[in-house]
Order: sequence, then structure tokens, then C-alpha cells
Amino acid sequence: MPTFPPNLRRSVLALAAGLAGCAGQIRQVDIRTDDLVESRNAVLASRDATPPALEVRDYPEGDPFPADTDEINDPPTRDPSAENLRFDGRSEVENEADAIIARIRRLGETPEDAEPMTIEDAISFARVHATEYTGAEETYLLTALSLIVQEHFFEPGFFNETTIDAGDGISSRYETALRVANDFGVRQRLPYGGEVTAKFLAGLTRNLDDAANEGRQDAAVVIEGRIPLLRGAGMAARENLVQAQRNLVYASRSFESFRRTFYVSIVTDYLDLVLQLQAIANAEGALALNRQIEEREAALVAAGRQEPFQADLARQETLFALDDLAGQQEAYRLALDRFKVRIGMDPERAIVITPVELQLPTPDVNPDEAIRYALEYRLDLQTGRDQLEDSRRQIDLAENGLLPDLDLRGNLRVGGEGVVQGIDLNLGDTRASGGIFLSLPLDRVDESVALRQAQVRFAQDERVYGKSLDDAAVAV
Repeated sequence: MPTFPPNLRRSVLALAAGLAGCAGQIRQVDIRTDDLVESRNAVLASRDATPPALEVRDYPEGDPFPADTDEINDPPTRDPSAENLRFDGRSEVENEADAIIARIRRLGETPEDAEPMTIEDAISFARVHATEYTGAEETYLLTALSLIVQEHFFEPGFFNETTIDAGDGISSRYETALRVANDFGVRQRLPYGGEVTAKFLAGLTRNLDDAANEGRQDAAVVIEGRIPLLRGAGMAARENLVQAQRNLVYASRSFESFRRTFYVSIVTDYLDLVLQLQAIANAEGALALNRQIEEREAALVAAGRQEPFQADLARQETLFALDDLAGQQEAYRLALDRFKVRIGMDPERAIVITPVELQLPTPDVNPDEAIRYALEYRLDLQTGRDQLEDSRRQIDLAENGLLPDLDLRGNLRVGGEGVVQGIDLNLGDTRASGGIFLSLPLDRVDESVALRQAQVRFAQDERVYGKSLDDAAVAV
């Protein structure tokens, strides 16, 4: 059994510890995402509002080795023909007018266990359970996660690679050998292009044909670097990071605009339900009045003081009032179910809308001032201006892609073959090299097309932004 060098054993242990620490890294991603969202929320007017948080308990766990099932390869489809669809007709009893009237009256009755709901209760419930609100929060969080990926590219990245080979041609010294090599290091991307890598190489080679198990060990420290001077240098190297940072700003504005619009729409729906309740109360009052008129006309007909058709007309008006009440109740029940679905509540849950009346002052503002406020403060217009700048920056990026590749490259290697027992880095065995890599732009058709596309897109975006300003002014 070959003995592994101490450094190689430590590298393997570090790899195992890294695998065990994956859960900790995932937790750090969660914390970092929440911090990014909270920092962006702090610059908004509603900074005191609770920012979205990454609720990992709500998401399913993954399976690194999912089963290969028939449902994955061929999901089932159910689409019966019209002849196979079930149809049950209503009975004659169910079609009777009295039965329908009784059913409508039951719909208008409030269950005893119904919970009262105010505007504040509706907004609080929707903020936690509404599908569209949760979806907007998750879109915001996805943008923050994308920024973490781009930021990590410019952070030190550790790596550890272990290779085990056995067979012919592995070593020039032995005909058949076993080779175990471990490569541990760190890679750092530079802020304005290029990267530097430092790594420790440790290897063990054993002769498989020799009963004495002859072998050798080697180790080296290698530092490599590459810095672009033309293509890919400067801000072009940071474009993805810059865009990800700006996208998070856009996402914070978009979510804030959605939140304000969402709250207003929830209040509007709630007040519409209050108005429908008032309409139902008015319809009930009209029905009661028509019933009184019907009873009076019937009494007059019985006393011979009124023609019989007058009682029939009064009866007809009562039925019209009853039909109007039934329609109002049906509409309210449907609107209430839709409201409950929108805020994420079970439609079967019984609630009672608490009537409320809002006293809102009329703003004292002239149209010119309102337009100036809109163009200055509207978050979507601010994002449009910034995205136009993004489009303009893409032209600069495309211009950079037309430049030649000119890179500075360097390499420093310390160490080499060691001894059989242990590893000894020989500082005298040091090799260093450096140079310049030049690639002339003989073929830049793709990059030329990208430049023209960036210019055309900027012209399009400029017109779209100008139209958005006009639309905002007209809307105000």
C-alpha cells in the first residue's frame, strides 16, 4: 500500500472539509442575499417597510441523483372527448322559482363563524399570502442572487483537484506506474481584467512492476498571472458585475412600484366590496317597499276598490326587485371570492367585510407641476433613463471587442522532484518566465455585427424612452 505525502493527505482532508462545508456556504448565500435586498431597500422612501427575505423553508430540497421514471420522460396527458365528459341535468324541483329564491337567500346569509376583515387586515394578509406579491418578492430575490454570482467572480476562489492514474506511459522512469497528483490553489480575478493564480502541486508516483514498490514524490509552488492591455481590459472586464449591480437597483425600484400599486389595488377592491354591500342593502330596502305596495294593492283588490291587474303589476314589481337583489348578492359573492383568491385566502373561508369610509383630501396641484413631479420621481422613468445608459455602454463594450488581444503573462515555479521520504521544496530549483501575447484582429465579423446591433438597439431604446416620457405626461 503506497504512503501518501503529508501535504497530499492534508489536501485530501481539506477537500473533504470543503464538501462538508457546502451547507455552510449555502447559508452564507442566504444571509448575503437578505443583506443585499435590505441595503437596496434602505434608500427608498418606504425604507421602514419590511424587505423581502429568502424563506428557504418554503422551497423544496433538491435530489442530486433523481430517479429516471416514466413520468419524467413522458408526462401523462388527460384530454377526454366531449362524449366522455359527464353531464348532470337539473331536476324539475331544482328549477322551481321558489327553490331558486331560497338558494339565493341562503347565499346572502352570513355564516355565524365568519371573521371580520378590515382594510388593514386585508393588506397584511395579502402581503404574506398573495401569489402576485410573493412572486414579485421572489423576482427581486433572484436578481440579488444573480449579483452574488457576479461578485463572487472577483473574490478569491479556492480549488482542489485530485487525479489518480494507473497504467503505461504515466512516468518516463517506470514502465507501469501509479500516479496520484493533487492541485490545491487560489484564483483571483483582477478588477480591470486578467487573473492571478497561486497553487501548490503535490504528486506521488509508484512503480507497479517493482516488488520493492519503488517510487518518488514531487511538489512545487506555481504562481501564474495574465493581464490584458487592450481587448477585455478596463471596465469591459467588469461589465457583468456593473450590470448586475444596476439590475439590483432596478429590481428594488420595480418591486417598490409594484408594492405601492398592489396596496392601492387591494384597497380599491375592498372599497368596491363595501359599495356592493351598500347596493345590496339598497336592494333589500327596495324589495321591502315593493312588498308593502304589493300587500296594499292586494288588499284594495280584495275590497273591490282596485282592479285585479293592479295587484298583478305590484306582484311583478316585487319579482323584479327580488331579481335585482339576487343579482346583487350573486355579484357580491363572486367579487368576494375573487378578492379572497387575490389576497391568497381559501375561498371557502368565511369573512365579513367591515364597511369603511375614507376621507381623502383633494390635492392642490396644477398639471405642469404634476408632470414635473412625475418625470422626476416616478421610479419606472428613473429606471428607463438608467437602462438607456446601459444600452449606450454596450456600444463601448462592442468597440472594445474589436481591439487586438494583447496580454501580459507571467509564471513562477518553485520546487520539483523531492525525495522518497517526505517532500523538500528545493528553492534553488526556481523557474520564472514572462512575456507578451498578441493576437491581431484578422477576423472580427461577429464583433462587428455586435457593434452594429448595439448601435441599433440604442437608437430603439432612445425612441422608446422618449415615448415613455410622453406617455407619462399624457397620463398625468
